[in-house]
Amino acid sequence: MRRFTWSWIAAAVVICCGGANNTSGGGPGGPCNAFPGDACCAGGVCGAGAVCNHNVCAACGAAGQACCDGQSCAAQLVCAGGGGNGSVCAQCGAPGEPCCEANGCGSGCCVNGTCTAAGSTCPGINAMCTSGSCGTCGAAGQMCCAGGGGMGNRGQCTAGGVACGGNNTCETCGGAGQPCCNPAACTGSDLSCQGGNCVQCGGSGQACCPGNVCASGSCTADHVCGQCGAAGQPCCAGDSCGSGLGCDARGTCAACGGAGEPCCGGMMACGAGLGCTAGGLCATCGGSGQPCCTGDACSSGLMCTQGGTCGMCGAAGEACCAGMKCNGTALVCGMGAMGGAVVCEACGATGQPCCAGKTCTTGTCHGDTCQ
Repeated sequence: MRRFTWSWIAAAVVICCGGANNTSGGGPGGPCNAFPGDACCAGGVCGAGAVCNHNVCAACGAAGQACCDGQSCAAQLVCAGGGGNGSVCAQCGAPGEPCCEANGCGSGCCVNGTCTAAGSTCPGINAMCTSGSCGTCGAAGQMCCAGGGGMGNRGQCTAGGVACGGNNTCETCGGAGQPCCNPAACTGSDLSCQGGNCVQCGGSGQACCPGNVCASGSCTADHVCGQCGAAGQPCCAGDSCGSGLGCDARGTCAACGGAGEPCCGGMMACGAGLGCTAGGLCATCGGSGQPCCTGDACSSGLMCTQGGTCGMCGAAGEACCAGMKCNGTALVCGMGAMGGAVVCEACGATGQPCCAGKTCTTGTCHGDTCQ
């Protein structure tokens, strides 16, 4: 199953349109040569091994890196975290690791997204794992096992290459009209996982194929094949637009780079004296009380607060820093007296909030309190 993952990425490389940085060919179908740090090509496409994130290509696909388009990763890796923001490529297939594509766990069983060794008890099912089957369920032709590992709120299958069908029976997955293989994978380059089943993709009005590939038009930010990227048109996948345009708050391509306008792609996202804020708009940023710049950056001595402005944060009684973070292991981000704002509070002692990881220095963590 993994062998078709990188073919999707290779196909995406040749879909990029001209008119944006790092493209060649002069029109639709020209190759995209945008690599990490470059502006994305039109249609939200990057070169192999990169993914478009807010108009800029970022490295993807290797262990610990972001998942590439189509939730894809290199061989022996899987996209962990659901494929959304924050999802990363992780080792898979061994006992205790995430299941590889199509429930791949070698001779073991894929139970609730994690591999169980052959001969061990399947967690939550209380049956022995044998050749991918958990007792009398989970393998091809058997009933689906109970649990949340199936597509579309169905039961789950624990053997490789099968998924839970509409009749609650494990069946071959990945082909047209068949259930998607977990996680959300189909075997054909012209198929996409929609609603738990593999359907045709790439045509006008159809879902984009994996890797944001379209045979007609470009892949919009809503992952539908159509016209995008020009002024007044919807933003393309990865919130990208054509040269000189940025994706505004409405999801439409508009003039960019000026004060209050969306950030442009690439290294010169905003005009002189302006920076790209965490909200994707060009403004004076980074100073005390000003919006945080891209990447939660602030001027020296300041940090980006949870509220998205630069200031002092992270110490006891101060606002939490971005990402609900505080300085030191003895502080935790909780509700305080700063007008209802979240502030950093002491943690770990009896009667105090639990510290990160539900840990306490005295007593044990019950709920969110050390007792």
